[in-house]
Amino acid sequence: MRHFLLTACGLFFMNISSMAQVWSPDGKKIAFFYIHNIEDIYTVNEDGSDFKVLEGHPERDFGPQWSPDGKQILFTSVRDGHHELYRFNTKGKKLKKLTESEFDSEDGHYSPDGKHIVFASNRDGNNELYIMTAEGKSVRRLTYTQALESTPRWSPDGKKILFRKAVDKDAQSFLYVMNADGGDHKKLTDSNDIGEFHQSWSPDGKEICFVKVVDGAFQIHTIPVTGGESRILLNKKGYQAFFPNWSPDGKYIAFTRDIMEGTKPGLPALFKIDMNGKEQLLSDKNSFKN
Repeated sequence: MRHFLLTACGLFFMNISSMAQVWSPDGKKIAFFYIHNIEDIYTVNEDGSDFKVLEGHPERDFGPQWSPDGKQILFTSVRDGHHELYRFNTKGKKLKKLTESEFDSEDGHYSPDGKHIVFASNRDGNNELYIMTAEGKSVRRLTYTQALESTPRWSPDGKKILFRKAVDKDAQSFLYVMNADGGDHKKLTDSNDIGEFHQSWSPDGKEICFVKVVDGAFQIHTIPVTGGESRILLNKKGYQAFFPNWSPDGKYIAFTRDIMEGTKPGLPALFKIDMNGKEQLLSDKNSFKN
């Protein structure tokens, strides 16, 4: 059973961005992707109202990320046959392609000043982390390891990058922090379970929330950026939590939860949870309804 979960999780998490729902910088909206017949990017108000699609493209769009000024949404798309980074203008929806190669580029994340984007790519034969300008120029490689690095997340002060590392796609994944120039890798988590993933910073940069798999259950945990024991924020039997991301004021974490047991298995919904573990449903517009 453990080998099955490890393999499934490895394949799943190496191919889907961890930025599934993210708050706008002013905290008024959440951008996220839902899976209907194909992934599309949506926005919803922070109270769950005004649910709408940004662009109903026939190919997969996922992994949205707001620019710090709230004027752009960065995302990954397979509209060219493989993963590339694009951005929307949130008002005019003008589309710009930011990466161009025969290899995958994904998991883009803006620097706090909006001048650069860190992302993951296999363009050099292994999944590594790269940096480029916000206009897609001056691509530079940050990591040089034999492991698979993915889902980079800039710290709020711009000095560190949080990312996930695994030996291979079927191995345990753990969270690491490095300097923004790619140096000084430090392991943040080290469990005996399948691993940790879907990570994001708290707005003050002091904590990280993430998903941890324990006995087959996908739980939401928080941990100080200095390391140590993590705290369980959400763990419900029969439910699987995905993609937790902090609100700009630090009061809530948005996440997706699907039901593994009961009368409606496999039906995900968008929630937010406060730091005391109190949940609120934001949208039950189901991803997998026919």
